[in-house]
Amino acid sequence: MKFGLDKRRVGAVVGLAAATVLASSANAWANWQSYIVSWTDGNKSSSWDDESYTEVRFKNCFAQYSTNDKVVVKVQRYIAGVPYTSYGTHTFTNCFTGTNKVSAGEWTGLASGSYKFETTQVAQGNSCCLLNVGVVYVDTTKADS
Repeated sequence: MKFGLDKRRVGAVVGLAAATVLASSANAWANWQSYIVSWTDGNKSSSWDDESYTEVRFKNCFAQYSTNDKVVVKVQRYIAGVPYTSYGTHTFTNCFTGTNKVSAGEWTGLASGSYKFETTQVAQGNSCCLLNVGVVYVDTTKADS
């Protein structure tokens, strides 16, 4: 009995593995969806690559230990080893008002690069509050065509 490698099968497996790694890379996603559990001031999202336009949407928000039903979302450009460049903030309140309610913010004029969003003003004074969001959606397609 003779054993050997079938080069076609090896090539297909290697190609499939490379495609899977690329598809699962957070930086390769143009649009993506996730959720938030127990965030407080200063927490940052995964990064994504963009140019020109980003929209961030939160659906079904809840701030545990808080009477402050709002969160400020800041989009920032990320370059390793360099301070973040902020592109401004939006205050999200509607997503706290009931099931399936959405808050959204748009950022335009973005330079080509990697971006993250950060949440602030979840905490009230010195007390800590925990932000939970049922659905987080990042859309980068509106103005990028």
